[in-house]
Amino acid sequence: MTKSQSAAIVSAIGLLTGSITIFTLLTDPSDQVVTLLVRSFLPLCFSTILVGAGWWMHTQGLSQTVTKRILLWLFVVGSLMMAFEFATILFQQAEGVVLADRIATVHNGFVRGAVIGVAIGLYDGQRMITEQREKQLQRQNDRLDTFASTVSHDLRNPLTVAKGNLELLRMDVKNHDTLFNEIETAHDRAEEIIEDALTLARDGAIITNAEPLELDAVSTAAWDSIDAPNATLSIVETTTIDGDRARILRLFENCLRNAVEHGGAAVSITVGTLPTEDGFYISDSGPGIDPETGEDVFEQGYTTNEEGSGLGLAIVQTIAEAHGWTVRLRESTAGGARFEFVTEGSTEPIEAKAS
Repeated sequence: MTKSQSAAIVSAIGLLTGSITIFTLLTDPSDQVVTLLVRSFLPLCFSTILVGAGWWMHTQGLSQTVTKRILLWLFVVGSLMMAFEFATILFQQAEGVVLADRIATVHNGFVRGAVIGVAIGLYDGQRMITEQREKQLQRQNDRLDTFASTVSHDLRNPLTVAKGNLELLRMDVKNHDTLFNEIETAHDRAEEIIEDALTLARDGAIITNAEPLELDAVSTAAWDSIDAPNATLSIVETTTIDGDRARILRLFENCLRNAVEHGGAAVSITVGTLPTEDGFYISDSGPGIDPETGEDVFEQGYTTNEEGSGLGLAIVQTIAEAHGWTVRLRESTAGGARFEFVTEGSTEPIEAKAS
């Protein structure tokens, strides 16, 4: 269920309950007009509040988490209040007291509870988001510590190689081409480590500029930056995800590049939507990942390639967490790796063509 749908349901409940109140007012046979108006005033006010709350939810751009919590609490508290009023009526009947407007009493109980539920849901959703942001800030601080460690530790090896080769170069002019190549390689590796470490630190920041993105479009855009003429990318289903475009592109580029590097030049890569959850997956036909390794592939510094920085998949997880997503590693149907991203607010999947 999307954010707009949740907001529309809240407003629709307000309109429906308000219509029921007006209908009850117009069809009541009593001649006590003033009494009826007074009795209907609060329910109409509550219904109006629900309509306004739905419109406010739609215009404020609340997260999917908050809108879902608001709708859930609306039904929970509204149902509890309705059940309480119904139980009260039954108790009064058992005592010999019969209310003439039992339906209106139960209806009014639901409306009151719905308004209370909206307030509780808003508080609960914002509290959850605050906790998530605090965790993200803590993770970002941890990444900054890791960045400092990476710069001070991992850069020493290539720089030591470069420095050693410079010393040899001073003593041996004959092999200068080989030594120069090794120095260049060492500096390239140092530059790659610096860039990946900076990316890891930057991409962990909380997302503040999310926009709707088509899964097939960002997949194709990322694929265009991968140099793998013999590999194939198939997009079997597409959907809309909310995210930071630059970071989502980097997420896909890292996953696709990882598949090509480990799956071979002719690897087949598939992108699609998750069948039972909001989200998407990226799978390949490569050799897969050792089960004993598991989630270690997301650890900073983990690599099976001596020339790699070991930060590629750590960046993927960092970007996913910055969006509030969960990333999982599974085995693909072809025996390769399958990265699953559980998101929020995705729309219904749409068939897409292979590319």
